[in-house]
Amino acid sequence: MSRIILLAVISLAGCTSLPATVENDAELPSIHLNDYAFHAETFGNPENPVVIVLHGGPGADYRYMYPLKDLANDHLVVFYDQRGTGLSPRVEEDAITIERFIADLDAFVVRFGHGQPVSLIGHSWGAMLASAYIGKYPDKIDKVVLAEPAFLNPETYEDIFSQSGWPGFRVVLGFATAWVKKWGVNTQNDPQARDDFFLMQVLPLLQGKNELCEGTLPLLEAWRFGYSNFSATLGRMLRDPDWGAALDFSEGTEAFNGKALFLVGECNQLVGETHQRKHLKLFARSKLESIPGAGHFMFNDQPELSIASVRGFLSQ
Repeated sequence: MSRIILLAVISLAGCTSLPATVENDAELPSIHLNDYAFHAETFGNPENPVVIVLHGGPGADYRYMYPLKDLANDHLVVFYDQRGTGLSPRVEEDAITIERFIADLDAFVVRFGHGQPVSLIGHSWGAMLASAYIGKYPDKIDKVVLAEPAFLNPETYEDIFSQSGWPGFRVVLGFATAWVKKWGVNTQNDPQARDDFFLMQVLPLLQGKNELCEGTLPLLEAWRFGYSNFSATLGRMLRDPDWGAALDFSEGTEAFNGKALFLVGECNQLVGETHQRKHLKLFARSKLESIPGAGHFMFNDQPELSIASVRGFLSQ
């Protein structure tokens, strides 16, 4: 039986290809900052107030955040795939650190802010990154939307990871199936393609049903995930819980005088309203809004309601 499975895997080799990243596709939109070519796009008038969008994952890409392009009527909206993920160039895991993420975001703030404060919209991991950035550069940000960060300090880290248990059969089967399928990925000039494919298959399995409406994950469009990005962050937390427990994405946020909006999906029972209310106290001028009929991916479950809430907040 093992011989049959091996032959089947070999026969699939090269059948699946992932989109090329910036260094292998010169037609992709990119922005060069910090000696690195980020896959990035802007929408709207450069003369309008700037909003920088930070995707989640870690290790996802910004395609699922595209509904926020609707803000381009009144803002310059900047999207970028974070270092080592999406369609940005691949880097080794040891080149990815929290400090590097913050430095990359600062390069975008400087590039598009032209010395003026900008606003941030971060979802999930992106909200954690936004908070960490504000703690270091509070005067560079006007307003921030924090859409369901998983945790911001050791207290809320413990709240999340204390609820984790053994994975169910569906998750185990999904991981096994993804491992087999990854050997059918074409790796020509793309040595990280197989691991990236594997992550694209398994990362959605880590989304708990208690974070979704009726346990259903909305259709999320994506280009490509980045395994090294994931492994250096959430993967490291899973391998070394003590490292994750020591992270504090809220350090310095008490110096932020701008406004913060915590956006939550009404259906989310894990990192939704109850959990986010513990984060409100970390920002002096903060409020929370719940989106009806939405889970963790509120911009995809209820894009019109979510964007209306963000637009109203940014216009204040």
